[in-house]
Amino acid sequence: MKIKLLAVLMAGFVLTSVFAGGSQDASPRQSAAPYTIEVGGSTSVTPLMELLSAEYSRLHPNIRVNINGTGSGDGIRNAGVLYQIGMSSRDLTPAEQGQGLREVTIAIDGIAVIVNTSNPVSNLTIDQIRDIYTGAITDWSQVSGGTKSGRIAVVSREAGSGTRGAFEEIVGFQDRLLAGANESTSTGAIIAGVAQNEDSIGYISIGSVNDTIKTLSVGGSAPLSSNVVDGSYRIARPFIVLTGSNVHAESTAFVEWMLSPAGQAIVQSSWISVR
Repeated sequence: MKIKLLAVLMAGFVLTSVFAGGSQDASPRQSAAPYTIEVGGSTSVTPLMELLSAEYSRLHPNIRVNINGTGSGDGIRNAGVLYQIGMSSRDLTPAEQGQGLREVTIAIDGIAVIVNTSNPVSNLTIDQIRDIYTGAITDWSQVSGGTKSGRIAVVSREAGSGTRGAFEEIVGFQDRLLAGANESTSTGAIIAGVAQNEDSIGYISIGSVNDTIKTLSVGGSAPLSSNVVDGSYRIARPFIVLTGSNVHAESTAFVEWMLSPAGQAIVQSSWISVR
C-alpha cells in the first residue's frame, strides 16, 4: 500500500499533463449555459467534494453540483449512470476495472482510528487494531496498561464502504470483522457513536476528524498528512473520481479543475495533494 500511494503521488504530475487545459480561474465567469453535475458515492470523499464544488460554482456561477454521499460501491456502480461523476475511497476491484470507467485520483487520505475523548489510550499497533476488530482483544484492559477497562465497543463501516474496504485491507482482516460489531452507514454516524460511548473504537477519514472524538497514533505515528507522505502512518488510501464513456464536457472540465493548482490547494487544506 505504501508503494502504491507513493506511485500515485509521483503520478500526479502526469495526470495534470493529461488533463492539460483544465480551468485555473482566479475569478468568477459565466459558463455557456446553466448545467447541473450529479456526483455520488463515498461519504469519505464527500467533505472534500463539497469544498471543491463550492469553489468551482463560485468561479462558474452557472454550474451547480449535486452531491450524494451514498458509499463507494454506489459511486462505482452508478458512475456514468445516475452520476456524471462517481466517488470512491478505495481502489477498484478487477471486475470493476473492467466496466470501462475512467479513474482519476484527486487526493490521498489517511484513515484515523478514533476513540472517545475520555479514553486514556493514545497508541495502538496494527496488530492490536486487527485483534480488536476480529475479536481476539475484547477489553480495554488488554491494551491500556491498566489505565482503562471495559468491553470494547467495535464500530465499523457497512459492507461496500470504501473506507471499510481500505481499512480491512491495510490492517489485514478482510472479511473477518467481529460478529456483532456496530456497522454504521456514514462517517457522521461513526463520529456520533464514538463520541457517545466511552468504550467505543472506530475509524474515519483524517479530513473528517473533529474535537468531539480523539485520534490514536498507530505504531507511534500520529494520523497527520505529513506522516502519510513519509510512510510512517500506514493506514492511508486514495480518493478517486470516476466518469463513464459518455461524460458531459462540463463534468470533464470540473474533474480537470480538481487537478489544477486551485483544486489541489483545497485538497491540501485537510488531505494530501497528488501533485
